[in-house]
Amino acid sequence: MSLDILPPNPCLVAILLAVRVDFEPRIVFHYPPRPGQDNTHITRYLAAQEKDGDGSSSTDDESSSSQDEAVIDTDKTKDTKIGDYTPELDVEDPASASPEKPDIWDTQYGKVKWSDLFGLPLEGLAKLLCPPVSSHKQRFEMSIDDKVFIGRPVFAKEGAQWQKKKTERRAKAKKPPADDGTEKSQAKGTSSEPTSAPENEESTSEFKHGERSKGDGHVQEGATNGGQPFMFGGQPSIKVEQSKAAKKEILNMFHVVFVLNPPPLEYQLRVQEMYEHVIKKFTKALRWEQARSSYVSRQASLLYKEAPLMKRALAEDQSLATLYHRYQSRSPLAKAISVLYNKVSTSRVAQIDLTSSSSLSFQIPIPTSMSSLPGPLLPQMPGLWLTTATSLPADDDVDMTNSRLASHFTLLLLSDLPTILSEINDISSPLSTPLTHYLQVSKPTKSFLQISQVSGIPLPDIQFLASHLIYWRKARAIPPLHQRDTYIVSPNTDMSKLVSATPKFAKAFPALPPLPKILNLLSTPRAYSTLIPSKDHKEAFMNILAWLLRDGWVTQLRTFLWVRVPPHIKAAVGDAERSMESSIEMQPRRFEDQKGPKSTLGVPQPPSPTSSTTSAHTTIPFRASQSSPSPLPPPTLITNPRQASGISSRYLSAISIHILKTQGVEGQKAWNKCLRYFDGKHASETIAAQEGWKRKRTAGFIAAWEAEGLLLSGRHW
Repeated sequence: MSLDILPPNPCLVAILLAVRVDFEPRIVFHYPPRPGQDNTHITRYLAAQEKDGDGSSSTDDESSSSQDEAVIDTDKTKDTKIGDYTPELDVEDPASASPEKPDIWDTQYGKVKWSDLFGLPLEGLAKLLCPPVSSHKQRFEMSIDDKVFIGRPVFAKEGAQWQKKKTERRAKAKKPPADDGTEKSQAKGTSSEPTSAPENEESTSEFKHGERSKGDGHVQEGATNGGQPFMFGGQPSIKVEQSKAAKKEILNMFHVVFVLNPPPLEYQLRVQEMYEHVIKKFTKALRWEQARSSYVSRQASLLYKEAPLMKRALAEDQSLATLYHRYQSRSPLAKAISVLYNKVSTSRVAQIDLTSSSSLSFQIPIPTSMSSLPGPLLPQMPGLWLTTATSLPADDDVDMTNSRLASHFTLLLLSDLPTILSEINDISSPLSTPLTHYLQVSKPTKSFLQISQVSGIPLPDIQFLASHLIYWRKARAIPPLHQRDTYIVSPNTDMSKLVSATPKFAKAFPALPPLPKILNLLSTPRAYSTLIPSKDHKEAFMNILAWLLRDGWVTQLRTFLWVRVPPHIKAAVGDAERSMESSIEMQPRRFEDQKGPKSTLGVPQPPSPTSSTTSAHTTIPFRASQSSPSPLPPPTLITNPRQASGISSRYLSAISIHILKTQGVEGQKAWNKCLRYFDGKHASETIAAQEGWKRKRTAGFIAAWEAEGLLLSGRHW
């Protein structure tokens, strides 16, 4: 399993937006400005502008785009520089990224060529990134040198329409009939496209200057119904203000291309995870918005108009940071692509707002635990949680089509509770109040089921809220912490952080033993309760255990059990089988003896003395061999009792009968319930939580079964 766990490495170089307008391929936007080079100067400047509040208004797609385009036309007529639209910064501060300062790459790498990308002309690259219609919603993959271009092109339907016909018919059914001819054509089921052409032009035609849509519906992430977009509040109303001389351009396709530079040995893994977790979901969201309100069309038109201004600004030695700040302040799609690149390229969770009602999040999952240590030639991940515990229920416990976190697990926060609560309160969300209430009652020593019983919160709600916190990397699902369990220093711990972690530990737990001493005490396997000096220190030491487990300093040493068939059980089953076989073989012999031997003369023949003597000689050694004791067979392990068949199932039945004789009915019922945990995959520490028993009662049963030689135990993480 460790071979599949690698450190996070998105390998993301750039994100491109390619479109085909009137069958003409174009690349209207790319981020970062200099793919493959150091863009720290630009990212710092854009981050500073976002902190100042300039980026908050760029996510509102419901603002009037006609005003933005009017400003662009004004720029063309008045010949205004782009720097005039950027908020001024403190030029005297040398550490500030000022738009008035020349870009550091202009002198280091030479002047920017806006028409080139990756050393290729934009026109030629655009043709390569706009494949034929046969690649509609298919995985696109192209390699140039050491870079791979991967995406999922989306094409318009026949007639350059982006909405499904079923949706169009529903929208037309709400409109009053125009004339008798229209009603007859709709009643006959004939095509009504010529009749609805004006409506389609307003709702789905692309690249109309001054076009804007106002939809009153709420967009949910991934909200689809068999490809049919959900419509809340009906068809969005669209206001068009367009001059008669303006040309109508039709968007035939769009393609968001992610440029990666993966290592050769990790090529398939990195490309696959980027496509499944980011590219496919982001493309589906854009396709939904395009069918709903021509979102991609309007944004691509706006970005395409900015290109001449960018070329002119570069000719006037304007800063790239200023130019891309203009992009982000005017185009929500450009802002979304920039945020998506900055977050995903650093293995963080990206939350973007395409519109005021559409908020999406993307991430490439990172490993949170590993079941075994990697080999010396494999990439190392020191500090990662080392355990075989899984938070998903077993296949026989729950339907995996609706998999949730196991009810016997709990949540371990990866940061301080006040910090997480402040982050939740800063974001206005319907989940803020439930999350706050759940975090206040949650404890790493209580399972989800126990928290539900104490607090009154339904168990499915707790599992949903816990999954939400895990997705946003604020918590981790772990088995509940208990003082009777055994915890050891993790073999995968990062001892290079011990010097820096020691003062943090002392600040968090003053007047308690220092971190090196705690780790020294945990180096020898023992119950954690032996470290707690008194009951008054129990809560503090349990908080210490949570702190150590959070950063991967310790791991739980768990016990795993297998069914062991002792020799006397095997001998008893063997004797029962032999007696059954001998009784079956004796039945036809008795039937033949009753008939007697047959004679050709019809007279019964007397028994031959030779034959009687021979039988006497042959029976004497057989009786002697029966009287000698036979050696007992060796014990046997049953690795999977739930799928036992043949002789293994007879062994389990004999063990159950043996427990009934020695421990009574209660012991036999407990054995039959716990039998499915004795496969070497379920830790014995989880039996009490899953069955709802007391830990002392469970430990008593297991100790009795081990004393009789019915179980074989092993310990590991």
